[in-house]
Amino acid sequence: MENNNYITEKKPGPVKKFLGGIVLSFVILGLFILLQMIVGGVMMAAAAFMAAGEMQGDTAYLMQYLYDLQTDSGFLTWLTVVATVISAVFSVFFYWLIWGRKKTQEDKQYLKEKVLKAKPVIMISVSAFGLYFVALLIAIIISVISPETMESYNQLMESALGGSQALAMLAAVILAPINEECIMRGLILKNLQKYFSVPAVIIIQAVMFGIFHMNWVQGIYVLPIGAALGYVAVKSRSVLPSIYMHLFYNLMSFVLGVLPEFCQSAVFCVAAIAVSAAAMWFLSADYRAARRKDAR
Repeated sequence: MENNNYITEKKPGPVKKFLGGIVLSFVILGLFILLQMIVGGVMMAAAAFMAAGEMQGDTAYLMQYLYDLQTDSGFLTWLTVVATVISAVFSVFFYWLIWGRKKTQEDKQYLKEKVLKAKPVIMISVSAFGLYFVALLIAIIISVISPETMESYNQLMESALGGSQALAMLAAVILAPINEECIMRGLILKNLQKYFSVPAVIIIQAVMFGIFHMNWVQGIYVLPIGAALGYVAVKSRSVLPSIYMHLFYNLMSFVLGVLPEFCQSAVFCVAAIAVSAAAMWFLSADYRAARRKDAR
């Protein structure tokens, strides 16, 4: 069953595709990046203001305090949580305002009857599991090619989410999937669907998802999951399955953190990817059979 919500009588031309599709999507992306930067700046300014009152005008000490604050994992974890919460409030609201409240009864029925069932949910989970190890394998390759780059990235992530484990999980497993899916698979993907074919939409939004992470290491290894999340959002006609998939994917990093180190090796990654692919092939057998039947 095809979704006809975005079919127009006249195909948009190249200029309209560029301005309405690409430029507007990057404007949306940029505004949410800017919002999180503003929140970070306000929190730093608030911390500086409170510290200045205690330091009685000692500028040198205040500057050292602010420098230390930028590497304080506890403060940065709180900053990540607050920035993500505020961003999520805006992303959820604008997604609902522009797209969510306009969903047709047909789309709602499709989600309920075709997507929110045991087999599709299991397939989404298996895909997220396998794609996490694809990302991990890419990260291993990057670490072999450029150990310094990977070390810098690990330090960055440790600073951002190295404080309270509970807050880190809240930010990464709950808040980030909701916020990022409403931005990427909600506002941006829906906008791109008005101008481009499904394959083009999936590729463009996956690249933009990488850019959204603001570092090239993560920007590269999230491309596969970004494409998969886009595919799930298009096929399910909703951001809810992609939020679940994103949540499951992000949870994997915390699960692996308590497992033996071998589980993060290249050999284990390849094995996990192979098992996931085999499971997906088995689970999708009836879909392939139905497709062959329709083709006759």
